[in-house]
Amino acid sequence: MLTGCNTEKNMEIVINKNSTRIESFPETKEFNFTKLIDYNGGTPYKIYEADSGLFIFDIESREERVFHFYSFYSKDFNASYIGKGNGPYETFSPLSSGIKNGVLWVLDFSMHKVIEFDLLNLNEENRKKELKLAEYFRWIEILNENEILGNGLSSSRFKFQKVDRHTGEIMNEFGVFEKFPENISSETLQDYFQALYAVKPDGKQLVSAYRWNEAIEIFDLETLQSILIWGPENINNEFALKKDELGKMSLERGGEIQKCSSGVAATDDYIFVLFSGNYDNTIDSDFSDTVNIYNWDGTPVMTMNLDRKIMSFNVSPDNKTLYSYDVDTGEILYITLDLAKNM
Repeated sequence: MLTGCNTEKNMEIVINKNSTRIESFPETKEFNFTKLIDYNGGTPYKIYEADSGLFIFDIESREERVFHFYSFYSKDFNASYIGKGNGPYETFSPLSSGIKNGVLWVLDFSMHKVIEFDLLNLNEENRKKELKLAEYFRWIEILNENEILGNGLSSSRFKFQKVDRHTGEIMNEFGVFEKFPENISSETLQDYFQALYAVKPDGKQLVSAYRWNEAIEIFDLETLQSILIWGPENINNEFALKKDELGKMSLERGGEIQKCSSGVAATDDYIFVLFSGNYDNTIDSDFSDTVNIYNWDGTPVMTMNLDRKIMSFNVSPDNKTLYSYDVDTGEILYITLDLAKNM
């Protein structure tokens, strides 16, 4: 599948030759949110379900902490983790976050560091870790004990980098753009193909959901091969790649350019993509009331129509609950899902 800024062969961009296009989702269902709790004084961006409660990643840092634990048993918050600030083991600009093998982590995008908090280690001195990254990444995920996965590296023409979790240095890169114009800089390439991504909990695959291209890309993390899935709305933002009088290309924001994926979540069974479709110059263009669901082979499963627009979400590991936050009402919300495994 080709995408380009004009029809000349030397201006073509090939994201991935191994691609397919879907025409529609086989099913569309309406879903209504239910209020779980009020949450004032912060902005939950991701909500992670654990056995006994929820870890809430708060980018506005209520009570100067970025993680808060809500207990299902006490129906209240009983712990907070990782301070807001620019000191050791603190984050000033929290962006991506997660939980891996009992470790909470957050990426500070301005200070280029990863802060970890080990929930299982009772030794207070060893519970906190801080890693300075050698490069700036838009998004990261911790893969395993030794590797971090990063994307959005402006100096690279690869889609992803594997980073040493102990040193912060890049180990290798993967995910090539198979063809692109010679006069497009790496920075513009990364801007136009900006993507959020999620790693399958079993660590075998990842999904990359493109912001300015109506496509998702699924990678096998063992072979590093991938497949690209386009559609079904036929959004085309190629016109937003512009050349100046010197021939330098850039991404021109605003106007008629449309946002595509604005959020992604993954379980071992499904991929969930928050799809926008809004024009970039509209208010709250990242917000959406549509979630598209895929299998891990890229097969479309269902479109969820939500009863309100959200900016972010997550899904429980058992596929039973979708969590989000309403910035207008200050409520943490949930939807009970009815998804059979490997539907």
